[in-house]
Amino acid sequence: MTSALTDQAAAEARRTLAQTLTEAGDLTDPDWHRAFEDVPRHVFVPYFYAPSGERVSGDERWFTAVHEDRSLVTHRTDGAATSSSSQPSLMATMLEALGVAGGMNVLEIGAGTGYNAALLSHRLGDDRVTTVDIAEDITGPARERLATAGYHPTVITGDGSLGAPDRAPYDRIIVTCGLSTVPPALLQQLTTDGFLLAPLGNALARIHPTGPGTATGRFLPHSAFFMPLRHTPTDGVPTRRPPLPTGPGRPSTLPAKAIADNHFRFLAGIAVPGLTWQYDLGGNGEITGARVWHPDGSIAQLHPDATATEDGPRPLWTTLEEAHRAYQIEGRPTPDRYGITITSESQRVWLGNPDGSSWVLGG
Repeated sequence: MTSALTDQAAAEARRTLAQTLTEAGDLTDPDWHRAFEDVPRHVFVPYFYAPSGERVSGDERWFTAVHEDRSLVTHRTDGAATSSSSQPSLMATMLEALGVAGGMNVLEIGAGTGYNAALLSHRLGDDRVTTVDIAEDITGPARERLATAGYHPTVITGDGSLGAPDRAPYDRIIVTCGLSTVPPALLQQLTTDGFLLAPLGNALARIHPTGPGTATGRFLPHSAFFMPLRHTPTDGVPTRRPPLPTGPGRPSTLPAKAIADNHFRFLAGIAVPGLTWQYDLGGNGEITGARVWHPDGSIAQLHPDATATEDGPRPLWTTLEEAHRAYQIEGRPTPDRYGITITSESQRVWLGNPDGSSWVLGG
């Protein structure tokens, strides 16, 4: 397929994707619809990695995947996925949730391929968009692909948790990597009426500064799975699984089916961020057992007989059972029933209202 034919086919594929997102309710703003129609995702994703680790590029499988509503792994560190092009429907949801208007300045944390920065530049103009990522082998190609597509936002290599103070203040900050706590520097770089949109747990929080070192916000109902924020280029490689617990099992009050419940997994990610999971699947694809561990060396195992064992510096399974108990008592709440309060001393996610059940981030 020649370059001209690729561009022609890609334009048609983008129109189809934008229409699909519109029909699904993910795109409602005509300006964002035009951005998804006009910005060439295939330029920003010239290859991706299949789950097997195979690099896919330049063929029909690549072309089809790039124009589907799929998240695609685009960068690996020591064999582990550390950057991706996010699912377009999630990108559309986040961009619309920003509520931008002409003349606003936006900071993006997590440049990735540069595709999201291109969408922002299409909507707001190059001079209004700043994007940051941790490693030059990510920002360099992103900068080149942006230029190829005709966009020239400011692309910075650095720790996204520090923001980009030289270009502050920002009316909006959008974070496209998972956070375990909200970096104070980002809140400090917002205008007084600005806000930050960021993934916490596996949902999106819209957080407004309320004063020096303080902020408050609510979660949106949408699930949002992102790779974690990296503070150095070597971050992001999953921790090796600690040795499995060897002690006697005890009956578990957290059933295997709860592990597949995204609304509970949101709370689990708030109560104990940074977990890595492995599953055992039955013949019908249902979860029958699991192993879960934390970077601090804590590990727990749910056995097929519904018993659990745990080991390490924290009682990991017990903590998850306590979170599940609260989840059941509160009627299996969706993420939009939670909020967050930030002070200089703590960051606390609460359920229902600030005086309700709560969990301290980073604890």
